[in-house]
Amino acid sequence: MSEQKSGYKPTFTSSGSALRTLRVGKSNPNWQAAAEFLLERAAPDVRLLVEAAAEIERDKVELKTEKRQVPGKRKSKIIYNLSWLQWVALGFGGVVLISLLVWIVQNATLRAC
Repeated sequence: MSEQKSGYKPTFTSSGSALRTLRVGKSNPNWQAAAEFLLERAAPDVRLLVEAAAEIERDKVELKTEKRQVPGKRKSKIIYNLSWLQWVALGFGGVVLISLLVWIVQNATLRAC
């Protein structure tokens, strides 16, 4: 059984009280102790079923993380599949910006002289 931080170790006198604790859910601080109490007294078939359910959940979690981490499949922030007209517009814009920079540098050097 798991001990709480305060050192209190819950004890259950019956399966009914442990089941009531489990039904409250994880909000009850004794839910893990109740689950352990019930698993200790469970039939072998029930233990096998619980182990199988836990394994299925682990496989689902692993499958989800594998889907998220597909190597070589990164989303690019830059879109390269532009039409030819868009490429021409980008090229023209680049030429205009470079021309503007050259003009600014040229005027700055003329005024400095």
